[in-house]
Amino acid sequence: MKHANHIFLFSCFLILFGFLENARAVPGFSRQTGLDCMMCHAQSQTQLNGFGRNFARTAYSMSTEDGSQSLIVGEELKLGMPMTLNMSLMLKARYDKSYNEVNGKGKIVYTADGDLVESNRGIYEIFKTSTINLAGKVADNVGTLIEVREKQGKAIIGAKAIASFETGEGYSGLSIFSTDTYGPFTGMETYNTGLYKPLRQFENHKLTNAAQAADLGTGAATGLQLFYAGQNIFATFGAYVPVHNPDGIDIRASMIMFSRLAYEQPLGDLTLILGAYGISGKTKASNTSFDPSISGYIPRALVEIKKEAYGLDLQLEGTMLDMYTQLTMNAVLKNKTSLDNPYLMGDPIIDVLGEPEDAHTKAYSISFELYPVSSLGLKFSYLELDDKGLHIFEPDKIDVKDKRAFTLGFDYSFRQNVKFTMEYSMVRPTKENIADYGDILSVLTISF
Repeated sequence: MKHANHIFLFSCFLILFGFLENARAVPGFSRQTGLDCMMCHAQSQTQLNGFGRNFARTAYSMSTEDGSQSLIVGEELKLGMPMTLNMSLMLKARYDKSYNEVNGKGKIVYTADGDLVESNRGIYEIFKTSTINLAGKVADNVGTLIEVREKQGKAIIGAKAIASFETGEGYSGLSIFSTDTYGPFTGMETYNTGLYKPLRQFENHKLTNAAQAADLGTGAATGLQLFYAGQNIFATFGAYVPVHNPDGIDIRASMIMFSRLAYEQPLGDLTLILGAYGISGKTKASNTSFDPSISGYIPRALVEIKKEAYGLDLQLEGTMLDMYTQLTMNAVLKNKTSLDNPYLMGDPIIDVLGEPEDAHTKAYSISFELYPVSSLGLKFSYLELDDKGLHIFEPDKIDVKDKRAFTLGFDYSFRQNVKFTMEYSMVRPTKENIADYGDILSVLTISF
């Protein structure tokens, strides 16, 4: 029955797509600026170009000359501040099918009846990764982006507010943010190398992007971020705690610091971007903040979290032989998270906080995309992941995540806000007793 429901919902989604052929559905920022979506996006909704980077760095404050087409009633707040917030809806229909993929302990999982589970069986998802967004200019030099999405039957809200001011030939400002999934660079990150989860070249981010595979550019984060963006230099420094729900955070124990530096250099019709990033520090959080479902069942206590990570990234974008191309590389040289007391969850044999929060990974990735025509992008990715974690409490996890992954795919845009993606990954685990496996992912994305 559940399988039939998924097919029914997927069919309804495709019917909706058919009606959109004549619809004039334009995402919120496009309504605000009066510009096409692709003015900011590099051929794909998950990538920004130079214009899009500048728009984000201005705190989403750009609007049409004759006034924004706001969906919020009223042109001004009581304090005389202009408001140009617009609502957008991003719908995604996904089908993910794996072939002999293993779990975190290197095993292929079956039901009691011998049926495959999870992606080995095939997963239809329609609303899991869909989002509702409210975003735009709130006041002069101030903008916001609020996102609502579903997670385990609950509405999860993530948000950031940005204040940005012209500084010489660039912009500088402050961002405050809270997210349950986009990682510590959520406040202000505009490159497509995966440090900020929404900006990447592939939908299957865990098999194609080093920052995502190593869990560096993902996860819960609440913090603040200072930034400067000039013609050639982007620099940012911030502090965060690795939880989304502020309940249980001990700010007195300090926050984890992070920084990012990038240099942009035009090369004819191309732009080269070289970057480096780092995370270092420690804080304390409640043991129940990692898994809210256990709240009330175990004694609540603070656990100290120490984080150390750093890496390098590169982005080359522009036109070659009259075709748009983009190359990204990311090298996560170290991403280590450690806890001062992994026993705070109770019996260490049964439930240990140190797994999987206590982790140590390295990863490298390179992705290339070429657009022979403006609506079709052909792409390739190579990823290498090394899990250096000791896994003291669960030794059967040792080296299970170690892998090399090759991915081929394409993006096809029916319209500027309607895209179909298909990606196939061939994964070669480096642990001898784990066989190669594959994964195919198809995604239809509609934004309006």
